Amino acid sequence: MALVEQRVELLTERSVMIPMRDGVRLAADLWRPDTDEPVPVLVARTPYNRAMLGTLAAEVLAKAGYAVLQQDCRGRFESEGEGWCPVELDADDGYDTVEWAAAQPWSNGKVGMFGASYMGYVQWQAAIARPPSLVAILPETAAADYWDPIFGPGGAFRVANRVGWTLLVAMEEARRQAIDDPLLDELREGLAALAPGDIMGRAAVMTPVVERLMWHRPLRDIPFFARVAPWYADYFVHDRRDDPSWLRSNPRSHYTELDLPAIHIGGWYDVQLSNTLLAYEGMRDRAATDEARAGQRMIIGPWTHWGITVPVVGDIDFGPSSVLDIDALRLGWFDHWMRDTPSSVVDDPPVRVFVMGDNEWRDEHEWPLARTQWTPWYLHADGGFGPEAPTGDDGPDAFTYDPHDPVPTLGGRLLGTGGARGGPVEQGDVATRADVLAYTSGPLPTDLEITGPVRAELWASTSAPDTDFTAKLVDVHPDGRSYNICDGIVRARTQFPIPLVAGATYCFTVDLAATSIVVPAGHRLQLQVSSSNFPMFEANANTGLPAGTDTADDLRVAEQRVFHDAHRPSRIVLPVVPR
Repeated sequence: MALVEQRVELLTERSVMIPMRDGVRLAADLWRPDTDEPVPVLVARTPYNRAMLGTLAAEVLAKAGYAVLQQDCRGRFESEGEGWCPVELDADDGYDTVEWAAAQPWSNGKVGMFGASYMGYVQWQAAIARPPSLVAILPETAAADYWDPIFGPGGAFRVANRVGWTLLVAMEEARRQAIDDPLLDELREGLAALAPGDIMGRAAVMTPVVERLMWHRPLRDIPFFARVAPWYADYFVHDRRDDPSWLRSNPRSHYTELDLPAIHIGGWYDVQLSNTLLAYEGMRDRAATDEARAGQRMIIGPWTHWGITVPVVGDIDFGPSSVLDIDALRLGWFDHWMRDTPSSVVDDPPVRVFVMGDNEWRDEHEWPLARTQWTPWYLHADGGFGPEAPTGDDGPDAFTYDPHDPVPTLGGRLLGTGGARGGPVEQGDVATRADVLAYTSGPLPTDLEITGPVRAELWASTSAPDTDFTAKLVDVHPDGRSYNICDGIVRARTQFPIPLVAGATYCFTVDLAATSIVVPAGHRLQLQVSSSNFPMFEANANTGLPAGTDTADDLRVAEQRVFHDAHRPSRIVLPVVPR
């Protein structure tokens, strides 16, 4: 769908103060066409300073006949309110903003919401509050389960993500409270030189500080955060997925109450991939009405978190067709639901995935795909890897995991903070480390398509009361280069709430999220098994102490064993799609 430039005069209002139910006013900028006809309204709410959103997207939507509101969340930048806390008040504020917009004389009473990441979270929060004027949402790379972007599907703390993000948002709170701190002095000069919307530039300036903070122990007691972001320490108090504090605000807890159509946008290398899949499946299966269940759409590209308009992801160029025309998508979506306009966005099959390797988009009718052949590939004692199950009593492989020297993150589903890059990244010699077990197949005789959820089942033992196990699926090229496809981690306490028995054998399930890739004939598949992936995840101290409380002196070495015999067949289950 191509956009046609329209010559429409726009009216712009800056710093519109919108009252909430408790009298606090939230600041917004408004763009709308210069017409006497009421128009539908699109709302984007952000904690990052609405000035960073720029004007281009708002002007495109306004020229197409929408009023567009870009609003600072409560307690952020020009909006009133004190003591900002992530997500906590966004349901009521989202409701009040939607209903205010619907009641304005220039509005036709229909409101939609759009935006990525936290701006997707606030869409779900508004939806939970169920404002009657909210017609449709379009959350990009957003969470359906707020525990997951903090601890990951396997329960290990996402240290680069959380420390980097907390620092980013805490600086505004420090400004509002006029707090001075040596840490801020390190950042001010570099940040002052950046353009308002330069998110990547901000990440680069903050990286040296983030890298230092990630090693702080105890991790939950970072002094600067204690002053301006006290909610950060609460993450560690509520470190279990079933904690009521998460369940109350999680969209996934409310699917049966929601009757909104939604497009769920994510990337194979996005930190929120699991959440995108979860939200689509949850709303498709459990939404409140038949219309809402039928109104779910999902688009997954090869992207990282902020990369939907960039063809180069990590080390690989997926070509110009891999980018998403987000303006056209928004207009096709909202035109249908708010103007009753026919649109291929709604009429096409509900699932659209980018198949890496083929580097092509493909439409599907369900997720996971009905034609999937769930195929186990097994680890073998000689470092082999393949679909043949082990039949003997081969002894385990062993390695020593030292949290002082964790395996470095090379690519994957992360934001790129803390000095690590997301996406498919050349793995170098990481597989030769003494604390990494690498199991490699022979050359593939034919192309192999892997599209769908991926999980590993590792039979393993440890000398520690709590530890981590990781699994990374890798595409090894004939020339020796290797690139990560998908990966995961499991913190033992997440699956086994009581301390592990030293030397006892357990079956650990590692969620590698999902992928869609064609691995060509002649390439090899490799599964790397270890116990760390830093700084994507905190290096487990191996102590079993409460989350975030380990001091630097507490860190201990763990002796790990991985089994692959007939009775303990460690394996990965691949979603193979026939070619």
